[in-house]
Amino acid sequence: MVSSMTFFIVFSLAVPSDAFRPWTCTATCKCASDPHHPHGIVVNCRGQGLLQVPPNIPSNTTTLLLARNKLTRLPDSTFSRLGRLLKLDLAFNSIHTIEEKAFIGLGRLITLSLAGNDLVLSPATYPARVFQPLASLQVLRLNRNHKKRSDRRDVTSTSSAKSRKLPSNHPAAPFPLGKESGFLRNNEVDAQKNDSSVQGHMPSYRGDEEHALGTSNSTKLRFEKSDQTSLDGAVPAQDYPDEALSYLKNLRELDVDGLTNKTLGPGFRNLTQLISLDFSGNCRMKTVSSQTLANALYLHHVNFSHCDIVNLTADAFEALQDLRVLDLSSNFALGFDRLGDAFEGLAKTKLENLKVDSVVSDRALGTQITKDHMRHFKKLNHLRALQARFNRIESFEEGALCNGTPPNLKHVYLNANLLELAPYVNDLRCLESLEVLYIDGYNNYWTPPLRPPGFSNPPAKYKTDPGCVSPGRYGTLPVRTDDDVTLQGQKSEFILPPNLRVFKARHFGLFYKLQQIHVNPNNSLEVLLARENHFPTWEGPVTGLENLSTLDLSKSYASGNQLRTVFWGRDSYAILGGLNNLQVLDMSDNNLGYVHEATFINLTNLERLSLATNGLSSLNLVVSHMKNLTYLDISENQLHTLPKSVRDHLDAVAETQNVTISMTYNPIACICQNIDFLTWMRDSEVNFGTHYDYFCQLADGSEKKMTNIWNTIDELKRTCGSYVGVFVGAVASSLLFLVLLLVALAYRFRWKLRYLYYATRLSFQRNKRHHDDRFEFDAFVSFAGEDMEFVDGEMKEELEEGRGLKLCIHERDFVPGQYIASNIVDFRSAKPAHAGGADPRLAGVRLVSLRAADGADGGCRNRT
Repeated sequence: MVSSMTFFIVFSLAVPSDAFRPWTCTATCKCASDPHHPHGIVVNCRGQGLLQVPPNIPSNTTTLLLARNKLTRLPDSTFSRLGRLLKLDLAFNSIHTIEEKAFIGLGRLITLSLAGNDLVLSPATYPARVFQPLASLQVLRLNRNHKKRSDRRDVTSTSSAKSRKLPSNHPAAPFPLGKESGFLRNNEVDAQKNDSSVQGHMPSYRGDEEHALGTSNSTKLRFEKSDQTSLDGAVPAQDYPDEALSYLKNLRELDVDGLTNKTLGPGFRNLTQLISLDFSGNCRMKTVSSQTLANALYLHHVNFSHCDIVNLTADAFEALQDLRVLDLSSNFALGFDRLGDAFEGLAKTKLENLKVDSVVSDRALGTQITKDHMRHFKKLNHLRALQARFNRIESFEEGALCNGTPPNLKHVYLNANLLELAPYVNDLRCLESLEVLYIDGYNNYWTPPLRPPGFSNPPAKYKTDPGCVSPGRYGTLPVRTDDDVTLQGQKSEFILPPNLRVFKARHFGLFYKLQQIHVNPNNSLEVLLARENHFPTWEGPVTGLENLSTLDLSKSYASGNQLRTVFWGRDSYAILGGLNNLQVLDMSDNNLGYVHEATFINLTNLERLSLATNGLSSLNLVVSHMKNLTYLDISENQLHTLPKSVRDHLDAVAETQNVTISMTYNPIACICQNIDFLTWMRDSEVNFGTHYDYFCQLADGSEKKMTNIWNTIDELKRTCGSYVGVFVGAVASSLLFLVLLLVALAYRFRWKLRYLYYATRLSFQRNKRHHDDRFEFDAFVSFAGEDMEFVDGEMKEELEEGRGLKLCIHERDFVPGQYIASNIVDFRSAKPAHAGGADPRLAGVRLVSLRAADGADGGCRNRT
């Protein structure tokens, strides 16, 4: 009991008394518990039209959101009651005055935003000790101040209203390597998954135009342009309020408006924790020299994007020895000549990530990167990632890559340039450390200019030379021509960087006839993403890519060219025959129409296969060899069912691992003949996902959503079962009718049938005796009674006694009491013989006798 009481007393003393006090929220705001801080409150007063800070805010508030109101000034002691406040958002108000003791009591505050107000960036606006109470402040946003209200934008966006917007298909990017839509969304390789040192400094982007440099613990400082006049028309003395800022000993992130031809004052030397400086937005700094950042020596991340930089001195960054990330994007007048000079000073830093998007005019005809541009670039020994998109780069001077590339460069992103296959491709072999290369092309269009472009920055007029790979012993590989654009691997060999793992060329504008392609086997390529290109024909095979595990050829517009027919033939397996280690294959959105069953016969290690949106009406693929197939995407086709062989194989694989198949947006046949497939869908261990995007095609051709497959199957079973009796009755009636019809026909033709019976019987007996070598009689003699004397005399003497023949004479040899016809049939005679005159009265009897004798053993007439 004593121990329990002691615990209660200690706990009560440790927790502030107001933590247990029920709080009441002001009527104009919304309050909620702070999920990140126990006993804290989030008070949201955004957009309420407040003219002043509400006086009755709960004292245990940890987050106070007052953005987008009508506050004009912050008097002394405005927040003195809010000692537990950690985050204060005053952005996008009309604040023009801050009294020196306005922030008294906010010793725990970590984040303060004053962005988007009317605070002129000047020591007169920020009293010397105004920030002194903010001993714990780490993030301070002062950017986008003293602007017209129509120009204000959310503080999270640093894009200039005057700067062009990058196409949406090229999100500012790939630090770290992101995941795309479609089938390979979950399959793209993380470019730095094995490089933790790079990953820690990869900038994450804030939308389509920029990224926030650094990690979550890094500091950002953003300088942006301010209007040069105040509200009353006077011109204030603008400068960075370094004296006021110098009290923020723990400041890590600072956003301020940039000023033309101004430098950071000596007060910044006290900000030893400040490690990130962001000069983006409507910044117009024009010139960046060694004096610009001379008092901010601890920076790790610097962003000069959208600053209209024209001059960049060679020693501009020389003093920033701890610099890790630098962004110089969207300075269209900078150019690679001045940038190349700045690399000299950057060589003395620890720069790891460099972003130089859009540093040339967006209307340049073409840019060639020369050896002179890269003379100092090779000295950036710590550089691991380079992003240089939207620079109209068309080619590299021969030898520039071999002589000017930093030794540790691993990730290169050259999206949205004008790269052509030219002799510089031979130099790729020199990029020994390169692991990830993106050269995506354009997938959008710029907004047309409202007036003709100026002539102050004339575009380059470089045009690439012919040839694209090393000549080698087989000669030069031909490049694009008007008559025949061909990649003939039997004449040339592509040499890739030896450690390149990921190569992405989406919408790159490739338009080649793919014949035999040979890649130097000394490569490490694992991922090849070439979707949205044009391949008219593909004969294959592709050799030298034994390490390739992911191949994306989706949306290759095969329906409009001969590539579609390639997958119809028996030899289609030869196309992918050399990719034995392939695990992921995406052939979706090509409208192939049909795929031969042996197309993927060599892909024994395939795990994920996508044939979505190909207009397939049947799927008779051989998949029994794919022991690791766990994902099959055949959505948006015209499939009614799946063959039993495919189903059985998927069931076999599902016994040991999770298998997923997508058949969404297919007209699955919901008819009696397909009930076994529907039952398999219901009972199989294979995962079909939700059935909300599955459709049933009914017997009348109409379609409905398969919202519940169990109900669909039960309904079919009831419907199909009701026809069983009708079917049995119909079959029985048909059989009865057939029997009656046969009986009637037999009765109608009974005599003919009887005749046919005896004729068949006689024919059978004749054929049976055909193979017997002896006959009882050599001839049967047919004669009338008046000819008996002739037969018994002259004929018998001549034939039996003279020639040794044995005659069958009915008066002598017939069995008494039997019919004449039976005696004729039973006695075996080789030949029939007729003796006698031509009495017409006996003609019928003779004819019957001769026919009976002839039919009995006609086959024995071979004996003479």
